[in-house]
Amino acid sequence: MNMKKFLSLLVIGALALTACQPEPVLTLSKTGLEFGIEGGSQVVHVSSNYAWNVIPSNNDIRVSPTSGTVSGDVTITVPANNVPEVKEFELLFVCSNKDQSSSQTLSIIQHGAMAEWLVDIIEYNPPREGRHFSAEGGTAAITFESNAPWTLKCLESDVTLDRTEGEAGRYTVTATVPACPVFEGRMINFEYKATGKSSSTGGSFGFNQDGGVIVYGGETYHAAQMKDGNWWMIENLRYIPTGMTVSSDASAVNAGIWYPLVIDELNEEKATVKFSTDAADIKANGYLYSTEVVLGLQPGAMNVSREEVEKILDAATGAQGICPSGWHIPTKADILGLVGKTADKNDTDPTAPYYDPDLNGGNGSVALLNADGFNAGAWGAVSIANTAATKGTTIGAIKTYQEGMNTGYVAGSSPRQVTWNDDGTLKNIQFIGLMPNMNMGTFNGAWNNYRNGVSVRCVKNK
Repeated sequence: MNMKKFLSLLVIGALALTACQPEPVLTLSKTGLEFGIEGGSQVVHVSSNYAWNVIPSNNDIRVSPTSGTVSGDVTITVPANNVPEVKEFELLFVCSNKDQSSSQTLSIIQHGAMAEWLVDIIEYNPPREGRHFSAEGGTAAITFESNAPWTLKCLESDVTLDRTEGEAGRYTVTATVPACPVFEGRMINFEYKATGKSSSTGGSFGFNQDGGVIVYGGETYHAAQMKDGNWWMIENLRYIPTGMTVSSDASAVNAGIWYPLVIDELNEEKATVKFSTDAADIKANGYLYSTEVVLGLQPGAMNVSREEVEKILDAATGAQGICPSGWHIPTKADILGLVGKTADKNDTDPTAPYYDPDLNGGNGSVALLNADGFNAGAWGAVSIANTAATKGTTIGAIKTYQEGMNTGYVAGSSPRQVTWNDDGTLKNIQFIGLMPNMNMGTFNGAWNNYRNGVSVRCVKNK
């Protein structure tokens, strides 16, 4: 064989060898991966007949290894997604020989983070400052945003929501809150949850509701802790005992409960009062009660033997009476501890927080009480002298005080004096209550005939 023929055969052989090289083939065990908001790692198997490498489209994704000469596993690691938007990535796997190449795309999707439930807007009705509900209750508009279907609930069973679930979006849910059932106040807690395709998030938030209110007999009362350390009602009682009828007749001496008194006529010539059945006056002044009713008894319950009267009086001081559970009718000790004085000159406590030694020689002070929210005032009274009286009189206004009611009584539970008729029947019982004199600005302990119709303030038990 000559040299020329030999070289021709070599060229033909080389061309034949090149023509026989297989085409590049690369396959992936998965063509797509899905990650949750927390990220993580997943494995894809690469099958290739040539060397291969990976071309990422995002620098945050870690690929190990990024190349290989044979088939093998590749670990793809995606960091957590801290934004609400969904993220999409691609990885390009490529293998090739001298003249050809093959590639496969691996698609990656990562879900967005759930929107944080930070309450944007709280609008209260009645309006309030700060993020808390008033003691009286009301409504609150809670505005929030979620990028996934959501649920919302309140852990307090007496709080209602006008909507408890929805799709992704911005919402305002109205929470309706009743008067606080816990005197000391409470925390109202809400729980939410947002659920996406592959993950969910949840949390809670809460608001305080003020205390200092009592819900009793269908009425809501406010109370304040005074400087004597006691919680006192700062509204007069508006409770109607079962089976009793409110009277507007001062001659109804056995009624036991009367409507409030208001000014009828007040000028330099005349000062009179009258009963009012108006709801606003009842709300402002409360009803007037005999001490029998105040102590939880029926009118006439003390028209019994001396022995039975003494038993009633032994149990009277500090009795709950018609007050709510956990409260009592003020005692002499409560009164002295508050204002420092009664009508007995020996009953003086100058250390009492609302005693003013400079007020007319030393008296309990309306101004000092009201500076701390006691709402001291005068609401009049039905005056019934004793068991022999067949007619009462209304009191409360005087011509020398033109600003409104001047006097009245607040019931007390401590007996002061019992008097008897010659035949041994009961004549009268005086209890130590509170008496305002608005023209002098005083609020002291005083003697109250047990049949009188007077206002009621309750004191919380310690």
